[in-house]
Amino acid sequence: MADNEQSRAILDQISSQIMKCRRCPLWEEATHGVPGEGSLCARVMFIGEAPGEQEDSLGRPFVGRAGKVLDSLLTGTGLSRDAVFIANIVKHRPPGNRDPLPDEVTACTPWLEQQINTIRPPLLVPLGRHATRYVLGRMGVEFVKITDISGTVFEGEPFGFPQKIIPALHPAATLHNPRSREHLEEDFRRIGNLLTEMEQ
Repeated sequence: MADNEQSRAILDQISSQIMKCRRCPLWEEATHGVPGEGSLCARVMFIGEAPGEQEDSLGRPFVGRAGKVLDSLLTGTGLSRDAVFIANIVKHRPPGNRDPLPDEVTACTPWLEQQINTIRPPLLVPLGRHATRYVLGRMGVEFVKITDISGTVFEGEPFGFPQKIIPALHPAATLHNPRSREHLEEDFRRIGNLLTEMEQ
């Protein structure tokens, strides 16, 4: 219990610092910082790209249309939002939902690293190409298209302790291309299967 209390205190402090963060210009047009949320004991952490309009408005990750897709995928995998941790590469919304710039990623990812090292989830699921490029880049793994490697299990120590990584398509992909839903569901089946194996 003491460890959980200490971890909660650390995460709360990180969240407070994110709300006041001025390391890059993204905060200037944002309504709220979006630190992330979930279980201190999460076996799996999902990492998205950046907050969107709804996330910026509410200060919570994946609460818009893509969030509804993610919720349904979690349910299909036997998981709930309460049991996982959900965060993003950058913690403030880029204007117009544009892609995060390299300097913004560099400025913001130390917050994510602190969250990962506090929770220490054995499984990371980067959602989409930006999150996947960041996580796998720490292991020296390069790729061209997210669809080429999504659902593939990688093992390494990108944050200084052993983890498994399964990249997946970003749930927002299904909003632009409904045919990607089947691909994303297969990614999440593999996530569910791997979690089952890890428990045995």
